[in-house]
Amino acid sequence: MKNFLLIFISLLLISATTRKNGFKIEDPLIPIEDILSGGPPKDGIPSIDSPEFIGSKKAKSVFNPDARALVIEVGGVKKAYPIPILNWHEVVNDQISEFNIAVTYCPLCGSGIIFLSDYGGRTLQFGVSGLLYQSDVLLYDRQTESLWSQLELKAITGKYKGTPLIPLPTAHINLHKYLEENPDALTLSTKTGFVRDYSSSPYQGYERENKTYFPVNITSNEYHKKEWSLLVDKKLIIPLGSLQGKKGNKVFKVGKESFKVRWDKEKKELVCEAQAQRCISAYFFALKTFYPEAKIN
Repeated sequence: MKNFLLIFISLLLISATTRKNGFKIEDPLIPIEDILSGGPPKDGIPSIDSPEFIGSKKAKSVFNPDARALVIEVGGVKKAYPIPILNWHEVVNDQISEFNIAVTYCPLCGSGIIFLSDYGGRTLQFGVSGLLYQSDVLLYDRQTESLWSQLELKAITGKYKGTPLIPLPTAHINLHKYLEENPDALTLSTKTGFVRDYSSSPYQGYERENKTYFPVNITSNEYHKKEWSLLVDKKLIIPLGSLQGKKGNKVFKVGKESFKVRWDKEKKELVCEAQAQRCISAYFFALKTFYPEAKIN
């Protein structure tokens, strides 16, 4: 009986620990069977760790008029990270003002979030693990190899398990329009140190398909899976198609707080004009999957 118990306990320990894409995964905060390989190995999608920037005039000549970007302003410093570059790299380790940041984008979910990268008294450098959870990128930090879920907004394995990511106000908008309104902004250069065709997308046509490449636990037919949507304070999902008119703005009440949202259907933009760190723009299926209890507008 004693030997049987020892064998049983050993099997439990083995089942709680496994390796995927070279990462030791032990007692994760999410079901281990839901951690899937996206295809590329660890760092097979290379992060940009020494970013270079160009001025707005040069950027408008490099990127197409319909190019989109993640934009951020901190301490008077404005930066734009074009999606045509992020499609190939997904992570940019950078600084803005006095802050160390990680610019993250998951092409499969359309989710772009910029986080602080200082945790536990140290600056973490993030990379792409090659693993996915609910079709969303699992990031990892190179200091401890903890895995971090972008849309869960926290580490799910390793030394930092349970540590929340701290997002900064980020907007996902048309690059040319942003640069016209902010001519002093800096734009990430295509001189990344890697040979990539930034004029083409490895996800060409994906946004139009009403399906996902990888399984997700929660599905909904209320909207096209790739409908651009905005998550507000983790409690409200606003699909672009639910709003009246081609463009406009509206104040939404979430709990006791008000959020002013601006939209432009032609440019597929949904932006929180204040408290943007509490808003996430992504495809409808992704927000519905990660925040199933959120009310849909």
